[in-house]
Amino acid sequence: MRVANYCPVCGAPTVMQERFGRQRPVCSQCNHTIFFEPKVAVVIFVVEGDRVLLVERANDPAKGTWALPAGFVDSDEDPRDAAARETLEETGLTVEVTHLLDVLHRPDPQGLADLVIAYRARVTGGDLQAGDDAADARWFTRDVLPMIGFRTTEILLGRWPQDED
Repeated sequence: MRVANYCPVCGAPTVMQERFGRQRPVCSQCNHTIFFEPKVAVVIFVVEGDRVLLVERANDPAKGTWALPAGFVDSDEDPRDAAARETLEETGLTVEVTHLLDVLHRPDPQGLADLVIAYRARVTGGDLQAGDDAADARWFTRDVLPMIGFRTTEILLGRWPQDED
């Protein structure tokens, strides 16, 4: 649960009160109600033939495990653009987002995202190389997958036969 001890408007301490059907932090001085914005991430499912693109996590959470390329959406960014940007940053590959696969709410309790938008994409260029917060980037077949670090990746890999283009 997120906490807001001080009001972002006037700096006074907050108290928990019922507002709009749930307990929320409310300023004890100016009565401002604090609403927390959801953290939005994108995950990109890229398949070539019988291989899926995965990256090894260089940082926590799930450091040393493998996942689909993913990252956060900037507040002024189209989620499809964020998906292409994150894929390029983590793998060196440019992609074209082809379609939406799913929108998941907090799929990983240890994860940092509240909403995860999953897209399917195809490679349009670039050279495979790990970058940004990926320690490695590789193609894997269905029958030889590494240790997966996030529930989101497990969910999408579990749907792989159904998600064929």
